[in-house]
Amino acid sequence: MGLSDLEGFFESFRGVGVSPLLVSDYDGTLVPFRRERDEAVPSRETRDLVRRIGEAGGEFILLTGREASEAASLLGVPAEIWGCHGWQRRSPGGETITMPLSGAEEDALRLLPDLFRSFPSDAVERKPVSIALHWRERPDVLEQYGKLEKSIIERASSAGLEKLPFDQGVEFRLPSCTKGEAMKRILAARSFRDPVCYLGDDVTDEDAFRALDGRGVGVLVSALPAASAAVVRIRPEEVPEFLRKWIAALEAERRESP
Repeated sequence: MGLSDLEGFFESFRGVGVSPLLVSDYDGTLVPFRRERDEAVPSRETRDLVRRIGEAGGEFILLTGREASEAASLLGVPAEIWGCHGWQRRSPGGETITMPLSGAEEDALRLLPDLFRSFPSDAVERKPVSIALHWRERPDVLEQYGKLEKSIIERASSAGLEKLPFDQGVEFRLPSCTKGEAMKRILAARSFRDPVCYLGDDVTDEDAFRALDGRGVGVLVSALPAASAAVVRIRPEEVPEFLRKWIAALEAERRESP
């Protein structure tokens, strides 16, 4: 299924008392991947479209593996942001709360600074509850990881950390900090009648697609067909058109409301 198959979903915005919610990943979804991660900023068009969702009465949540304040700075639009795969929840005004951690989880986090210590610092992304290694356009980093992968996985596993491969990299995190668990909390706070959609592009988003479990639509952003729990696939260049259709559906509902 593709973008044209979502017309029925957009029609559901016209239900009485419903509140449509769009939840989206950041890298690879709203913005293209960049080797220099601080250069991954939305186009002016994308920023304007995200802003217009709120102006049209819709709700938007950014759910990302990035740290919440970093994502907020890059997005450049006031929005609710769930960072670190949902461990952080940042309001549009900047107030941030975090999920409590167990003693065992606190112990596991002490390993993170050492896990990729031998790698180039600019290839390592340190986060509060996880650590990621990026090898996009870095064959030297990929080669080094291949040599050390077994020992890294053994150390991480013994500490209770979970391996999470992603496009051009790998992350080790606490198993409780997943986009699936975050999506479950997001859905728990909403009516079953609310139209919900999640936009994502890779394996880190599959937990969120599965968590929808019939309560919403998962949309995979991918140039090529891929196995996914999402029911719809759109190409990266179709994301702006998807956002425009979302806004049009919101505006149509407002015009028809008494």
